[in-house]
Amino acid sequence: MTPYLSVIVPVYRAEPWLRACADSILGQTLRELELILVDDGSPDGCPAICDEYAKKDPRVRVLHKANGGVASAVAAGIRAAEGAFIGFIDSDDWIDPDYYGELYRCITEQDADMVEGLMTDELQQPDGWQKSRDCVRAGTVAHSGPEAIRRLTGRYMTSFLYDGAPDRPLSYSKCDKLFRRRLVTDNLAYYDERLSLGEDAVLIAAVLPDCGKVVTLKSAARYHRRVLSGSVSHQTGSEQIRRIAAVGEALRRLADGGKPLNRAAVDAFIGSMVHTRIYRAAALPDMRTGEKGRLMKDMLRQAPAGALEAFLRLRDDGSLRVFYGLLRLGLTAPCVWMASLHGAMRKKE
Repeated sequence: MTPYLSVIVPVYRAEPWLRACADSILGQTLRELELILVDDGSPDGCPAICDEYAKKDPRVRVLHKANGGVASAVAAGIRAAEGAFIGFIDSDDWIDPDYYGELYRCITEQDADMVEGLMTDELQQPDGWQKSRDCVRAGTVAHSGPEAIRRLTGRYMTSFLYDGAPDRPLSYSKCDKLFRRRLVTDNLAYYDERLSLGEDAVLIAAVLPDCGKVVTLKSAARYHRRVLSGSVSHQTGSEQIRRIAAVGEALRRLADGGKPLNRAAVDAFIGSMVHTRIYRAAALPDMRTGEKGRLMKDMLRQAPAGALEAFLRLRDDGSLRVFYGLLRLGLTAPCVWMASLHGAMRKKE
């Protein structure tokens, strides 16, 4: 029997969380699904765990491949998927029991091409501090694909990465969504398998223009994203800035290929990613102020031309302009203080 949907999980160094992730998928009230575990050459116990689940549940398929990064693992899963719909889950995350049931009912009843559910960020820091941050939605809303693109631009484009934007109308994550499979497979050529972060934004930007109808769903069931302070998306340094620049290049290739993306909005999005890393560097707890300053200035030099400027124009935030004015003058100590103060205020919220 052909499954209603294929759930793709790229797996790499996720041994502490993989079983909880897989159990949450196989425990869905919607039983007619296949779980595709893509072992991306993980050096820990994940390959054995994947095989263990394939032996005990016929709905599980395992792909073992040489390490190529998360985007290459996702692409391998897409090519193997057999369901009419595709969903994605990161291997350290989990979902409520009726999550896919709610999304499946919505996408079929509304004849939509993509539906987005609600996500809760489960924030975890090395010092033991934890917090849940919910996405807030007033109700279920339907958009056309072009309208959804417009709703991903403007202030929401940058606030999603900068301050979590709990009232954002649409997210850049692929994991809180369900897609018609043909939309994803038809746009796989745009998906850059070399990306090690930001690949979600590229996939969403490629798929949205081809969507006739997109639904943002308000329901009780949620996707739980585990936000670990040491994950790739939360690292800092020049190498992260180079990875971010690669995301910008991939998005510009979409525009060059005819996708209706606003170049200024793309620059602002990339600028928001750069800013987030610089701010995190300024607030690192185990680094001296002078070292932080050198790291921040190096990241600023590596930033793609025009990206931070586009971000600052869109945010129109005086304190951020002061921050970057001081940083460009080499006055890093007050920058560190500003970022640390902001981080302490966020932690108390």
